[in-house]
Amino acid sequence: MKRPWRKLNYMLLNLSKRMRVPRTILIALILSVFLSGYAESNESRMWQVSLTGGLYINNEQAWQLEPSVSWHLHKYIGIGMGIEFTSQYNQPSRTTVIDGHEAELVNNERNVVWIIFKPYVTFKSPAVWKSADEYMRLWFQADPGISLACPFRNSLTYEMKEFQGAVSNTVDYRRFSNKDLQWFYWNARASVNFAIDRFIIGAGYSISNLDYYSGRRNVTLANGQKFYVPKKELSQSIFLSLGYTF
Repeated sequence: MKRPWRKLNYMLLNLSKRMRVPRTILIALILSVFLSGYAESNESRMWQVSLTGGLYINNEQAWQLEPSVSWHLHKYIGIGMGIEFTSQYNQPSRTTVIDGHEAELVNNERNVVWIIFKPYVTFKSPAVWKSADEYMRLWFQADPGISLACPFRNSLTYEMKEFQGAVSNTVDYRRFSNKDLQWFYWNARASVNFAIDRFIIGAGYSISNLDYYSGRRNVTLANGQKFYVPKKELSQSIFLSLGYTF
């Protein structure tokens, strides 16, 4: 077992004498060349950070923004985690009557707001197009996952008003709690992606069974009626994304 090492040691010793370089320095040079070549030929770019932005196409005027990070344990398979922030916008005031007073939903609760934690699995297709040097690449991607959703509010607050002529004053507030909040959902995303070196631009479609109105679906107001929300349906959105691999 010692003979191969003795032979290698003898070869290194002769090479160092001929090159007039100490043997330890020669070994370090050989290792550095080998390791740098190995690293260059095995550049993995295992990590990717992305920022996704889009619009829900079936809920009432809602946007979404999702930073995420993923780890590619294989060329075509990875796992990741995203945090989606989503909110409606430009929703009108909702009014009711409480104890004989006209009441309207407070300003900061007119729009549904969610924070959604989204672990997922990534499946990439082989490149459907790439440049000769692979500097630019095009592929398809699917990201199925689960959604752990936390609403900004699981209740509704109304401000009760008293009118003196055309002028109104807030005389009290009344809070109505929601029941049977659902927070666990599934989601799936399909996209087409174009890479320029380390930068990735994507566009796609997302679908989920997220009940966008779960945080106020079972609110009963003072008059005994439920707060109106649209019926349950699959949440669908379109999005653009920008990513970077390293």
